[in-house]
Amino acid sequence: MSSNDTKHVQTELNEEEYARFREFAEEHGLSLKEASHEALIEWVERQQQADPNDAAFTVLDDLDDSSLPRTAQTDAREEDDLVDEWHGNDESFVLAEDPSSNT
Repeated sequence: MSSNDTKHVQTELNEEEYARFREFAEEHGLSLKEASHEALIEWVERQQQADPNDAAFTVLDDLDDSSLPRTAQTDAREEDDLVDEWHGNDESFVLAEDPSSNT
């Protein structure tokens, strides 16, 4: 890669940030230039993966609830409703007989 194929970016760090960055680079056997490059590339890739405008995140917004068949709609009871239904009763229970066995 020739120097014409690359672009230079630069930023400023305060003393504490610089010390932490330098120490991190040294621990990983990287020059500051190499560590900067890796950090920037990783940051960009992470941001792209979590892009909230990505179609994977917006596809559900495009669905209209009314377009779903009734059987696909969710029982949206509140958590409080579920708590109210529980009476702290640990008694055993018996399942009803299989209605298909009735003749």
